[in-house]
Amino acid sequence: MKKRYWAVALILMFSCLVQVKALVVGDCDVLIQFKQNSSLDEDKYICKGRVFGADTDSIYYSGSGNVIKMKNFTAYYMVNYGEVTIDISGNNNVSLFHASSNLVNVTGNGSFKFKEVSYVKKVINGGSVFNYEYKGTMVLDENKKIYEGTNTEFTEKYETLKTINKLPDTLNLEDYIMTGVDDYTKTTAVVITDAWFLQHIKTTLNTTISSDGYGIVEYVKPEEVKTEEVKVEEPKKPVVEEKKEKVTETDTNTTLKNDDVIFVSDKKLNKKYKLSVKNKKEDEVAEKVEKMLRDSNLLDLYDISVLNGKKEVTMKDGSYIIKIKLDSKYESYENFKVIYVNDDGEIEEYIDTTIEDGYIVFKTSHLSQYGIIATPMVSNISVIYGNTDIRLFNYDLWFKVLLLLSIAIMFATMISYITLKSNLLPKKKRKKRRA
Repeated sequence: MKKRYWAVALILMFSCLVQVKALVVGDCDVLIQFKQNSSLDEDKYICKGRVFGADTDSIYYSGSGNVIKMKNFTAYYMVNYGEVTIDISGNNNVSLFHASSNLVNVTGNGSFKFKEVSYVKKVINGGSVFNYEYKGTMVLDENKKIYEGTNTEFTEKYETLKTINKLPDTLNLEDYIMTGVDDYTKTTAVVITDAWFLQHIKTTLNTTISSDGYGIVEYVKPEEVKTEEVKVEEPKKPVVEEKKEKVTETDTNTTLKNDDVIFVSDKKLNKKYKLSVKNKKEDEVAEKVEKMLRDSNLLDLYDISVLNGKKEVTMKDGSYIIKIKLDSKYESYENFKVIYVNDDGEIEEYIDTTIEDGYIVFKTSHLSQYGIIATPMVSNISVIYGNTDIRLFNYDLWFKVLLLLSIAIMFATMISYITLKSNLLPKKKRKKRRA
């Protein structure tokens, strides 16, 4: 009896842990979203035949299984939700591909070319703009588009929105999952890296990075192996080659260093050049940047330049690697990114990084102000309510833990009750016999 109960409990525990959550719009489970001038077959892939958005900015949702077939497909913007398999044929091109945390499986006999999307969150009058999700379903506006707005706007329009979406009579922002809205007017393409491929793409096809920074997944037809007759030749005398001296970074002078930063250029630099690094974490520009960040903390802000004597050297349209040394204050953070901050103190670009030999490493094409941002290593999450940052527990994790504990307690109670009852039954029968 005990084994049967524990088997049921283990099945329930496993089903809770493997559940995958996908984006839901209306009655549509969304796997992939294509934005602006998509060439996807509308009749086959628009969920329930519905189009969200204006004709000039169409958004198509696929709700057909988890396999998306793309043939000679083009789109400006693309994002996936959940684990999706893309079956490619012909030549497929996406200007900006925003991959989620789930791996994208790519199969087929075609090619798929794309760049990573770099974006900033949309802000209106200093307030962050969100999409709102209630009990697994996205909130829509009057035009059946996904609603977006600040918390203040959401509160003001709640009476209308609750009728359209069948929301509760009373607004409680803690009941909603809020996702920051991207500002597509400031979206730029970012060069694909090998690390990005490993993190986001799962495929047996050939993966390469073009000279202009595009990621390419393509089928390469295997070469036919031709068998030839083996001719036995007389052994040739070994040719003794002169050893060539290896050219080091110091000889070519492509690397400039100081205590905190290493700068590597793909082109040879003048030996008189020196690296100038100013930490502007305490300046007014850093305060302005920190106000723009919602989910991350600004750890450092460096103004990096190259000097020839006292004159600054223009370093544009190149290919550079910058390495910033990690110190003890970085140990309690994760999810590192680098931001490019312009002269007006505005965030123009988010850049992915890697950690190598105690340095944060990223690629760029120019020198300017670069900030390091990251999120604290904590198990709780943050929700913005008005101007207050409220820390909450990770709802999904604690829900699963509590559910598993409740099931374990329930079955333990049942087993104890059955065991106790079975032990008491013989005693009652003995008393009746004595009587």
